[in-house]
Amino acid sequence: MDKVWKIIGLGISATAGALATNPAHAQTSVQLYGTVDGGIRHQTNAAKGGGSVTTMNSNGYYSSNKLDFRAKEDLGDGWNAHFLLESGFNVGNGQFDNTTGTEFNRQAFVGIGHTKFGSLDLGRQYTIAHDIISIYDPFGFHFTPIIPLTTASDGTRNNNDLKYKNTFGPLLFEVDNSFGGVAGNFSSGAARAVGVSYATGPVAIGGVYGHRSVLTGSTYLGDSYYMVGASYKIGPVRLSGGFMSEDLQNPATPHQVTNNGFGGLSWTITPTLVFRGSYYQTTVTNDKSSRRGLSVLSLGYLLSKRTTLYSELDYTSYKHGVVSTLNPAGVKSQTAFTIGIDHLF
Repeated sequence: MDKVWKIIGLGISATAGALATNPAHAQTSVQLYGTVDGGIRHQTNAAKGGGSVTTMNSNGYYSSNKLDFRAKEDLGDGWNAHFLLESGFNVGNGQFDNTTGTEFNRQAFVGIGHTKFGSLDLGRQYTIAHDIISIYDPFGFHFTPIIPLTTASDGTRNNNDLKYKNTFGPLLFEVDNSFGGVAGNFSSGAARAVGVSYATGPVAIGGVYGHRSVLTGSTYLGDSYYMVGASYKIGPVRLSGGFMSEDLQNPATPHQVTNNGFGGLSWTITPTLVFRGSYYQTTVTNDKSSRRGLSVLSLGYLLSKRTTLYSELDYTSYKHGVVSTLNPAGVKSQTAFTIGIDHLF
């Protein structure tokens, strides 16, 4: 063990020495940017027994509302230091997009990177599943309050996360460890994952495997996850889809496996007009509604590189019209449409 720590110590000393010999560079200015998305959504059968609802109360439909602070300092010889602080908000009422009042609920991390060796970041970050799914979702993670892939991305975000990310030619590679912080047990509350995405010509394929220790009541339970995805581009049309499965090992309840499958297309009709269409299916083995199917169509018109007008139509059906986690309203089907404007700054 002493030999191992000696090797680690020598490695850290060598890295520190290499950085110390680099000449000093001026810090890059902090960048302020983000998204403001305002949409109006109308949905039928919004509650048990029927009833429609029209609302602007969202964190952004086409894109998530966010305010970002980012900086990147050139350390020389290809090295850099960087950070990102990202806060989400609800444009309908101006509040945080979370119930806990977390200031930087979306992301908050600091790290070091290199043009060849990749980046190593520490803090609150998106899960690797989220990173890889966004590549193969036909909607590119637009309309996240509507489509189910955000909630299916293995927790969406990890706290206390150490993530390594690098691109080796056509291959994207990511691996991370989220520290659970439970005294006396390194695994409790922790999460670990590895993901890859390979793109060559019009074809791309990718996948993720992860395992979490999830606190349920007063007990930490194992939660295994995997995802695979693929895409193919034909001129202005990109076909893509994938499948993911999450297995929660809870001996006190019926075995719960959640599966999500999706597929569709994105079609750039003109440089300013984009059509997207996709189908998403979610099944949960111990849910009373059993299966949910969601069909989504959208049209986006780019007024500029920063501003998009959008419209969306979706239809949701359930195998069983009963109240459950999968089907909170306990209805057989729901129809909705959304219109709005999305602006990047």
